[in-house]
Amino acid sequence: MRPELPLPVHVLGRTTPDGTSSTRLAGWRFMIRGGERTLAAADTMLTPDGWAFSHFFEGPYIASTERALRHAEAMPMPCQPRLLSVPELYMLTLWLHGDCTDDGTEAPLAATDLLVPLAPAPPGIAAHARTATPSCSPSSPTA
Repeated sequence: MRPELPLPVHVLGRTTPDGTSSTRLAGWRFMIRGGERTLAAADTMLTPDGWAFSHFFEGPYIASTERALRHAEAMPMPCQPRLLSVPELYMLTLWLHGDCTDDGTEAPLAATDLLVPLAPAPPGIAAHARTATPSCSPSSPTA
């Protein structure tokens, strides 16, 4: 078994009044492969000594992530894959960031980025449907 394909995992914050959304880097996710199959995933977290594996898991997000990555590879535009957690919707998305030169640690959502909800998606949201970033951003509560 070997860890492959490190994907930065960001968490979406609230949308500001000017319409921008902040994110923060929460960790990295590696797909654990055995032979030609992905068997599990491993998440990392930042510790005082640097990044360390925090837990290993299996489940539907692994196959869903692989499917979304295959579709992203076939797209005509280059993009940097990331994972984006949307806590307010209990949703995980593949975030296709348009700036391929970014190292993955910076977290601005660009208007040209695409979000692909991973299965299982929350009710009313189609898994694997590419969506422009503004329509998936939770709104700030009104005062």
